[in-house]
Amino acid sequence: MNRNAQSVVLAAIGAVALRVGLTDEYARYVNDWMRWPLVVSGAAMVGLAFLAVFSSRHDADRSSPAVWALLLPVVIAFVVQPPALGAYVAERRSNDVSAVRYDEAAVAPLREGQVHDMLVSEFVAYASAYAEVLTGAQVRLRGFVTHDEGGWYVTRLSISCCAADALAFRVRVDPGDGEQAPADEQWVEVVGTWVPGTGEGIGTQDAPVLSAAEVTLTGPPRRPYE
Repeated sequence: MNRNAQSVVLAAIGAVALRVGLTDEYARYVNDWMRWPLVVSGAAMVGLAFLAVFSSRHDADRSSPAVWALLLPVVIAFVVQPPALGAYVAERRSNDVSAVRYDEAAVAPLREGQVHDMLVSEFVAYASAYAEVLTGAQVRLRGFVTHDEGGWYVTRLSISCCAADALAFRVRVDPGDGEQAPADEQWVEVVGTWVPGTGEGIGTQDAPVLSAAEVTLTGPPRRPYE
């Protein structure tokens, strides 16, 4: 690969990194704190590519066509925007309570008479170890729908660094008689109360159950991961 071909490949990769970092697309792959390092890295690669082109002497060697084939994945990445991880991943990794980060000292019963917005991962963790926090309280969970033989779930993926370390947390929804389950991958907001005795116990893989008072179909949020 000659100098010019190297520069083109480097610039293309940098352009993809810039596009991802400067738009909301970054949220499909990395956490918030990684956004600006991604932008800086992309800008640096583009800058280095142009510097290499303008500072090098003319390279008469021709590049093999196979070298330019290296650009194909980069072009695809620039044109095609894959969606965030969803039901396929969630059905294979769910409810690892030990991975949930929350302040145990701040755990206190939720007030009755109001609806509390809560992360799906928090709800799973509280049902497992601090059931008294949830008893009698109304909560609102937001996530996408997954299904299995046991019914349907409000599900959310959580990441520590990037999509590669994603973990799934899900809460089974008891919608009452006659209510039709939403489609897979449909984003929903579910308001309801925890069903006592479900999802309890450290290390349990059983999903807690939310007795739903209200299920609202929504669009996906800007940040798909917790």
